[in-house]
Amino acid sequence: MNRRNFLKTLGAVGALSAVAPQLLRSSEAKSQKVAASPKRLIVVLAQGGWDTTYALDPKVQSPEVDVPVGTIQRFGGIDIFADASRPNVSAFFTKYAALTAVVRGINVGSVSHLEAMKRMATGTREERNADVASIVAHDLGNAMPLPYLVLGETAFAGPYAASAGRVGATNQLISLLDPTEAYKTAVPAVAPTPAEAALLARYAAAGAARVQATRGAAGYNRRRVQDFADSLERGERLKAVREGLGRRGKSLALLDQVDVALDALSQDVAFCTMLSTRTEWDTHDTNIDQSESHETTFAGLTRLLDGLSARKGIKPGTKMIDDTVVLCFAEFGRTPKLNSNQGKDHWPVTAAMVMGGGVAGGRMFGATNASVQPEKVDYTTGAASASGKSLASANFAAGVLNLCGVNSADHLPNTEAFDAFVA
Repeated sequence: MNRRNFLKTLGAVGALSAVAPQLLRSSEAKSQKVAASPKRLIVVLAQGGWDTTYALDPKVQSPEVDVPVGTIQRFGGIDIFADASRPNVSAFFTKYAALTAVVRGINVGSVSHLEAMKRMATGTREERNADVASIVAHDLGNAMPLPYLVLGETAFAGPYAASAGRVGATNQLISLLDPTEAYKTAVPAVAPTPAEAALLARYAAAGAARVQATRGAAGYNRRRVQDFADSLERGERLKAVREGLGRRGKSLALLDQVDVALDALSQDVAFCTMLSTRTEWDTHDTNIDQSESHETTFAGLTRLLDGLSARKGIKPGTKMIDDTVVLCFAEFGRTPKLNSNQGKDHWPVTAAMVMGGGVAGGRMFGATNASVQPEKVDYTTGAASASGKSLASANFAAGVLNLCGVNSADHLPNTEAFDAFVA
């Protein structure tokens, strides 16, 4: 090869290497199964680690796995382990199996509570990254008073912390919304009358207008002054859910959280919410307590989907269930076998439920074998396949983003989305 041809070839290789990443990204973007219409997101955390054999991933008693009392029952296209001792589980699937996708065999790759929760919620191993609800709230609902309302204990807001608000473990948010619930100080709290409140609001608005006409006329200052002005209006809208939050010092049970979440979303206060089952899932000593936790959780899920099915949706003639996704998961599962204390320890494989708008419901996706080990999955069909791929927490998180109408490639660029459950 002469020098001229060598340089031509080298130039062609260089040009190809420059455009190859763009071609790859373009190909990946086309393969994303992103929902056409945006969806709100409600996340329900079963924090502590559930035993998937109690409901979502039925197994047969064997030397490899210990299962609770019950039998395998079929609800549409989903097989669930159910029993008369867990009536709320059966009631939920009888009513809402058609709107529910069960995803099994999600490999978390950790048995540490915080590490596993971080991986399931964010799809990454970085605590500084945002969880899926925070991403959806920021990308699709950032103009709302409180885009991401956190009612539970755990959330990862990451770079979108300004879009998130936590009620707090003892409802501390109430102290900002209601002067009578403020913390005790040397000066007693004074609640303004409606007339006084209106006067204060006009004074603040006038002050913002004066600054915006001078130092805030352009650039960075203008944006910050506008942020302040917007915050006044958002603060008033946030008070719309104050009554549902109860009193400061009292944590909200799951059913109470459900009511607050429904009000916040239906009144356009928030776009996404994070709820906690607030039950004891970490059953190292008495695994039978999983039964009560499942009952509490499925009662809450039924109440949640009942509310979404009854309230008006964004578009005329629709219901909230049509434009809202509900995601329920635990950070990991429990060991297949009972330990010497009749409990089960941490297991790096879990299952999840995805419900509501845009979900390919009434179906199961992913799988585990007889000893609760994850199977490889065909990412197109969602079925177990020897020639398939592993299903990790990152792949699942990416699929949830796509379901809600956020292109997962924008936030998890090196992760293939498992989005077979997107209708």
